[in-house]
Amino acid sequence: MKKTMAVLLCAAMLMTGCGSGSSSDKSKADKNDKSDSAAAEDSKEEFVFPSKTADYPSLKDVYADDFYVGSAVAASQVVDPDYVNLIKEQFNSMTCENEMKPDALLDKDTTLSDIEKYRECPAVKFDKCIDQLEFAKANGIKMRGHTLIWYSQTPEWLFYKDYDTSGELADRELMLKRMENYIKTVFEWADSEYPGLFYAWDVVNEAAADGQSAKRDCLWLQTIGDDYIEKAFEYARKYQPEGVKLYYNDYNAFNFTKQMVIIDFLKPVAEAGNIDGVGMQSHIGTWCDPETYATAVRRYNKELGVEISITELDISKDNTDEWEENQGEYSQRFMEKILELKEEGIPIPSFTIWGLTDGVSWKKQEMPLFFSLSLKAKPAFFGLIAAKAPELAEGQ
Repeated sequence: MKKTMAVLLCAAMLMTGCGSGSSSDKSKADKNDKSDSAAAEDSKEEFVFPSKTADYPSLKDVYADDFYVGSAVAASQVVDPDYVNLIKEQFNSMTCENEMKPDALLDKDTTLSDIEKYRECPAVKFDKCIDQLEFAKANGIKMRGHTLIWYSQTPEWLFYKDYDTSGELADRELMLKRMENYIKTVFEWADSEYPGLFYAWDVVNEAAADGQSAKRDCLWLQTIGDDYIEKAFEYARKYQPEGVKLYYNDYNAFNFTKQMVIIDFLKPVAEAGNIDGVGMQSHIGTWCDPETYATAVRRYNKELGVEISITELDISKDNTDEWEENQGEYSQRFMEKILELKEEGIPIPSFTIWGLTDGVSWKKQEMPLFFSLSLKAKPAFFGLIAAKAPELAEGQ
């Protein structure tokens, strides 16, 4: 900012001649500057990077009547021409891959600069997600907010009385105030700066333990207590912007034991009217039976009265030489099952793939996405297309 101000001051001095030029000289200079600028603007042609993926059918168009089709997108990808073209062609929904998680938004330096001022309301900053939000706004792409309350990628210092990890943990009352103020601040900023851009937020993420019938042990649970999930949704409902749906989000949410845990701790949230949906992350492989998955979807909808979104889909390859073909056949069967669920009347408003290409996937060794590193559409992509519009996938 200081550097910018210095440049502006220097520019202002040059425009005024440091007080030594006449007003008529300045007027002539202004006219010449404007003429030169206009001529330059008229002669300038915007360069458009050719798309490597323009000839493929569009998922967002094929499923326009069914749901938003989204992708997780990193900040670096909205300035990469190839990824920009791919996003604009295929998707009408985006999720920030990491840039809206708590460790990206919480501002430690500012918080520690005045602990008493920020004791109950830690400082936040949004610089890391601005590029993605501006890109989405400019291109008519809706956003899923991800995520507010999570055991991971949340800095440990947040949970300590003086924000000092060598000191004592904050008590329940203090952590409830921090939780409420954090949710309030994020929602109010998003609604003020980007009104109408977000259609859903993951309020709580991955709170169920793996392999046991219990909540995951974490600092939210340790400092607030067993009802921290209920409190998070209570605050989210209190401050939610108009048009935003509130979600619980988890992986392996189709696993029966995990389903029972999730339904159990979400029941009081649903009874209070504070939740709108369950996000099924769907980091799966061809081993995941689509009917087993569908049974879980039906159960969440029936037991909690909520909508369901597929929030983080990727399909890991198997260990055969025919893995690409198998992946393609599976992706078609999986999508056909999702469409069956919609025909049954289960509300499924969005379908999000977790990443753009195999090369940038968090599971890149498992080749789980629908475009290769070179941006070639894989059989898995055409499987998604074939489930709805088989004529567009013929010969692929």
